Amino acid sequence: MDAFSVALNEILVDAYHNVLRVEEEALKKSGRIHLSIKEMHLIEAVGKGEELGRTVGEVATAMNITRPTATVAINKLEKRGYLEKQPDEEDGRTVRVTLTRSGKRIDHFHRLYHYNMVSKIVENLTDTEKDSLLKGILKLNEYLKESLGDKK
Repeated sequence: MDAFSVALNEILVDAYHNVLRVEEEALKKSGRIHLSIKEMHLIEAVGKGEELGRTVGEVATAMNITRPTATVAINKLEKRGYLEKQPDEEDGRTVRVTLTRSGKRIDHFHRLYHYNMVSKIVENLTDTEKDSLLKGILKLNEYLKESLGDKK
């Protein structure tokens, strides 16, 4: 690899680990939130379904996990008061998962964390730098999705 590729690889690996560490530290510093990053992201996935919520299958797909894994995680978060399950109004065989009031507060905290992170990153970038950063990350994401066989 050339010098640029070596540096890019190191930065990508370091950034990946740092994002996870910073997110974990934000959770710990809150003192009130006792969730793992995966649990936080599952709450976020349910929250993207808004008031209608999401089915267990939709949550599993969004999280790239199996339905049984999603079911176990959802049941755990339901017992802790972050999620609730209800039969679908149109198809009683289908269960919809929604956020409780506590789940909505957690989801809001998580979204605010990401908003602040992105705001801080871009605050001193020029429009050209923002455009280049966005294009580069889009290409990275396309590569990762192709590597996973994901055509989305």
